[in-house]
Formats: sequence, structure tokens, C-alpha cells
Amino acid sequence: MYTKPGGASPLCVRFDQKMVERMLPTFLPNGLLPSGVHHCDVAIFEKTFVWSGQRRHIYSHMVDGLGVLYDSGYRLLIIGGEFISTLEHPSEFKLLYDCDCLPIDSLDARLSYFDRNSRLISLNQWGGHFFPASFRAKGSGATWLHYLSCDAPEGSRGLVALSLT
Repeated sequence: MYTKPGGASPLCVRFDQKMVERMLPTFLPNGLLPSGVHHCDVAIFEKTFVWSGQRRHIYSHMVDGLGVLYDSGYRLLIIGGEFISTLEHPSEFKLLYDCDCLPIDSLDARLSYFDRNSRLISLNQWGGHFFPASFRAKGSGATWLHYLSCDAPEGSRGLVALSLT
């Protein structure tokens, strides 16, 4: 069981209606996960990605954003960006949520606009960017899910999926 700071709504990662621990693959020499979406639980996520002061700071903000998504009814989250790497000092994360199962108006207003100003607000408030996975990334034509899996200068990158219930 994972609880947001302040003891608010519990966040628990479940797959197939039971708790499971899924290991992530080994990082590639370029510091990225192999291509694909890799599932893990919160404990493995924290152990793998929250190992420095900078990462802990970003993660604490990310958890607040996860709570907002959880409270809005969103349960499937995919995390990418610099945070999903071996970088010592990542500057941000990118988080995708599955909005196909809920109307976008159920989402907290701070996360329901995707213009440059709204993205800066989410970066300042939660330390990263939040996008609907199936929406198209402006200028690329690809969905955000596809775009984030191919945005590394080194080529494709792996993403991490968490399921909140």
C-alpha cells in the first residue's frame, strides 16, 4: 500500500486483481530501458528511480500529481522522460494517463489543458508534464505514447507503467 503525503487517498498498484512485484529490465549502456512499456509496482519504481536527492525531490512532486489523477478517476499511468533513465540529475518526468475510459472533464482543470503555459504550470507545480496517452503530440502526428517512446536522441526508450487502484 502506498499512501500520498498527508495520508490522503491510498495509492495501491495492482495487476490482475492481486498485488504482484514486477522487475524492470536492466538498463541499456545508454542509460535507458529497452524499448517497450514495462510494468512494475510502486516499490520497485521507487527502488529503481528514486535514489538521489534530485530524484527524490522530483518524485515527491510527481506523487502529488499522481494523487490528482487518482482523485479524478485515472488508474493507468505511463511514465517516461529523463526520470526513466540512469541520469543522476534528471530535470523532469513525462506522465501519460489513459483518458479513453473517462471524460476529459473529470480531470482536474490544472491538467486538462495542454498548451505551453499549462505545461509550464504542471512542470512548476508537479515537476513534470502530464499528457493523455492517446492524444496526438503537437507537430509530430504521433500519439504521446508513441512520441515518448521515440524521443531520446539515442533512439527508442522504454517507458514504465503503473496501475493505481
